[in-house]
Amino acid sequence: MKAKVLLSFLISLIFLSTVFGVDSTFLTYTLTGNNNWKITQDAYLVSEVLFKDFDLYYPEDLFIKGSKMYIADSGNARIVVLDMNTMEISTIGDMALWQPTGIFVTDEYVYVADPGSSEVVVFTLTGEEVKRIGRPTNPLFGETANYKPKKLVVDKRGNLYIVSEGTFEGIIQLDKDGQFLGYFGSNTVGLTFLDKFIDLFYTKEQKAKLLNRIPKPYTNITIDDKGLIYTVTQKESGNAIKRHNTIGINVLSASRDRKMIDEDNFIDIAVDKDGRMYALTETGLIYEYDQEGNLIFSFGGRAIATERNGLFSVAVAITTDENGNLYVLDRERGLVHIFVPTEYANILHKALNLYEEGKYLESKKYWEQVMTYDGYSKIAHHGLGKAYFQEGDYNRAALHFKEAFSRRDYSDAFWELRNMFLQNHMGLILFVFLLIIILFVLIDWLSRTGKLSVKVKVKSKLISDILYMKNILKHPLDTFYYIQKKRHGSVLSASIIYLLFLIVVLFDYFGRSFIFNLNTNERSVGFVILTAAAPVGLWVISNWLVSSINDGKGTLRDIYIFTAYTFAPYILFQPLVILSTYILTYNETFLIDFASLIIISWVGVLLFTGVKEIHDYNIRNTIKSILLTLGWIFVMILIYSIVYMLWDQLTETAFGIVQEVLYRVRISR
Repeated sequence: MKAKVLLSFLISLIFLSTVFGVDSTFLTYTLTGNNNWKITQDAYLVSEVLFKDFDLYYPEDLFIKGSKMYIADSGNARIVVLDMNTMEISTIGDMALWQPTGIFVTDEYVYVADPGSSEVVVFTLTGEEVKRIGRPTNPLFGETANYKPKKLVVDKRGNLYIVSEGTFEGIIQLDKDGQFLGYFGSNTVGLTFLDKFIDLFYTKEQKAKLLNRIPKPYTNITIDDKGLIYTVTQKESGNAIKRHNTIGINVLSASRDRKMIDEDNFIDIAVDKDGRMYALTETGLIYEYDQEGNLIFSFGGRAIATERNGLFSVAVAITTDENGNLYVLDRERGLVHIFVPTEYANILHKALNLYEEGKYLESKKYWEQVMTYDGYSKIAHHGLGKAYFQEGDYNRAALHFKEAFSRRDYSDAFWELRNMFLQNHMGLILFVFLLIIILFVLIDWLSRTGKLSVKVKVKSKLISDILYMKNILKHPLDTFYYIQKKRHGSVLSASIIYLLFLIVVLFDYFGRSFIFNLNTNERSVGFVILTAAAPVGLWVISNWLVSSINDGKGTLRDIYIFTAYTFAPYILFQPLVILSTYILTYNETFLIDFASLIIISWVGVLLFTGVKEIHDYNIRNTIKSILLTLGWIFVMILIYSIVYMLWDQLTETAFGIVQEVLYRVRISR
């Protein structure tokens, strides 16, 4: 048995090594259409590791300019310059720097952020000190504002953009002479539900005491060839990366909508000549994004025990050169790992470049090559979908957009297909529509003249009670009256109606068309049933408790039954809304939303009316009863949460005690 397991393990290793390149020290991951991580072909390989024989001591930053690499060797208080053609090493700033942590190089100068001296020190390319830019003297900067430059970039006009330690107002912007120009692009403060609640009821003084609402400071910064500023912020989700225009506004749409796949420990960011972004985590993971913020690859990682190429102890900086090579600095070991794109990555980059230029047809052959490497690639399916759409092959375009989970683009392809169908079958559609109208008119005329009389008698009281829910649509007051008088409705019929309600909820959640499908997180059937049934159950119990102490005439049975009947509009009409999702497009979403809103509002009105009639309340007492019921629901959820947490801790404590007793018994023996 052990031999079979070992053989199976070896076969798996061989398969992974052959297909996914596990012979490299790290795996490369990408996203499928539904945003699931999967292993893909190697996108980058480590070609070389630099500075193995050179004593870098806690380096903090690196920069590539032409054929030279500049490293902020913070522990040695200097800038190390490597000529990558001759491999000769020189230094800048010996005896002039305290703790360099950021570096930026232009055609004329080397700019160094030195938080140790609270200055930006400027050198010539040959190493002569030009000037020091200290704390701004402009009163607008503020006397108590922090000025400890950690990272910086310089635009083509010579303006400096400085990330300062502990500065939450934004990026400090200075002109080339060091004059303060203002704060650039500060982070926004996210408000929790508690914050919004406090905003409603607390005074300014109380808010000031209870809340410390300050935006998060930026972690790092870079600039692209167009002069756009890129920043990373730690402890953010969905918008850790931002691309700022000239006035500081985030123009990266995926980030602005908090939809980026990111990490909360990004430490640095780089942008290549084609606008692709490379974000680095402290644990050594590298995330590559396209210009729109869509994730392409994730690779790298942390070296746990031994030094391995492509894995890091403490990654601290990343940059790229004109050839698309990546350079990652390991602060703990003082090494620079060089990542070279594979053929797979180069083909994908060519496809992306053409795609982003709007040349969808030209990119098609490259996307097809990408698909031979990885047939599940989300970005490849989307690119092929665009190519087929421009080609006019809307069926194939729709298939690829569906694989990429691109609802809006799928909707565009579906609209074209629907339009073609309508044009080709308009005569038949009009004929069928006219025939249905004539049929209804004829049946109505025959019924009114007495020539057609169809009466179906239902002998089963149970079936009659279930079908009686259609009566609530026209005569809600009569329905609630007969429910209370026990002439219609029963616990069994109400239970069946609840079951129908849950079936429609499941159909609503899982049965909509791809464009309107709600199951974005792939939740289970059990979860959906629980989220639908639990509020209904809490409502029935809470309303019975409230009515018991507020002179309500309705019994628990009455409340259970009438609540079931109030779902009649949803049970009868929501399936039609769901079916309509198969003929409507994304631009017609308002029709689905409006119809659903009407149905839900109808249910709400029936519920209000039911409380009023069943308990024989006036309008004021009805509103009071509903508010108290909702309050009780909140209290019950709160109590359950507290008990659940305490019970969890109690079981852990009991388990720990039992383990300790057993351990001591074993020792005593």
